[in-house]
Amino acid sequence: MESTGIRRQLFATQDLTLSAALAAFYIVSTFIPVDAFIGGAAIISLEIVTVPVIASLLKPVPASATILVGSLGMAVFQTGTFPAFGIFALLVPIIATILGSFAFHYRYGSVLAWAYVLFGAIYYLTYSRGGTLFWLIPYIVVIVSLPLALTTTGTRSSIGVAGLIDGFWSIVTPFMLLERTIATVGSVSLIIALKSRLGTRLGLNQELVRR
Repeated sequence: MESTGIRRQLFATQDLTLSAALAAFYIVSTFIPVDAFIGGAAIISLEIVTVPVIASLLKPVPASATILVGSLGMAVFQTGTFPAFGIFALLVPIIATILGSFAFHYRYGSVLAWAYVLFGAIYYLTYSRGGTLFWLIPYIVVIVSLPLALTTTGTRSSIGVAGLIDGFWSIVTPFMLLERTIATVGSVSLIIALKSRLGTRLGLNQELVRR
C-alpha cells in the first residue's frame, strides 16, 4: 500500500513537472514567428506546433491547465495573434488542446476533434464571403491525420473577426497550407522524439493507452 501511494505521488509530481515545462515551452513558442498574418498586425507563431504536443503528452485535465497558463502568458507578453484578435486568440488553442487531448487519450475522443474541424469548415464556408475551396484541403486531410486535426483549428476565430473576403483567401491559402505542414511535421516529430527519449522516465508511454 505504501509503495502504491509513493508511486501515485511520483506520477503526480511527474505530471506537474511536465505540465509546467510544456506551459513554459508554449509561452516561448509564441515568440517564434512562422508567418506574418494580416500585413504584420500579428504573427502565426510556433505555438501551432506546441498545441498538438501538449494534447498528446497530457490527459485532458493537466492539458487544460497547461494551455490555460500558456495562453495567459501569450496575453501578458502580447505575442502571437493576441495583438490582433485578443480573447479569440486564447480560445482557439485552449479548445484545440482540450479536444485534442481527449482524441489522443480516449477511444472515441477523436470524434470531438473531428466535430470541431467539421464545425470549422462550415464556419469558413459561412463567413469567408466567397473564400477559395482550396482552404478546405487540410480539413479533408483530417480524416486520416489526427495531428492535423489539432493544427487546422488555428484560423477559426480569425475568419469571422477579421471580416476578410473574396480574393484574399486565394492569396493566403498557400501560406496557410505551409503553416499547417510545418505544424503537423513539427508536432509529430517532437511527440515521437519526446516519447522515445523520455517516455519511460516521465511515464509518457502510459499516456498512449486509450480508454
